[in-house]
Amino acid sequence: MVKAEPHFNDLIITHDCPACHYGQKECKHVQMAADLYRRWQWWEPEKTIHTVTRKIVLAPDWEQIQLPPSPEEMIRAVIDHAS
Repeated sequence: MVKAEPHFNDLIITHDCPACHYGQKECKHVQMAADLYRRWQWWEPEKTIHTVTRKIVLAPDWEQIQLPPSPEEMIRAVIDHAS
C-alpha cells in the first residue's frame, strides 16, 4: 500500500516495504507512485518527492481514482480495434 499526497511543491509518498528498512533511498514503489501521480495530475508543475516510511491504514473517506490511459495503452487500443 502506497499513499501519494501533494503538499504545496512537494509530493509526500508514504509506504512501508523491506527496501525502506535496508537503506535504499527510493524503492520501485516510490517511483511507481510518483509516476502515477504525475500521470493523474499531469498539469501540475514538477514536485519534489519526499518519502515517509510508515504503514498505511485505509480511511473510509478515501476514494479510488481512475487514471487516464497512458500513451502506450492508447496506441495498443487503436491497434487492437483496427483489425
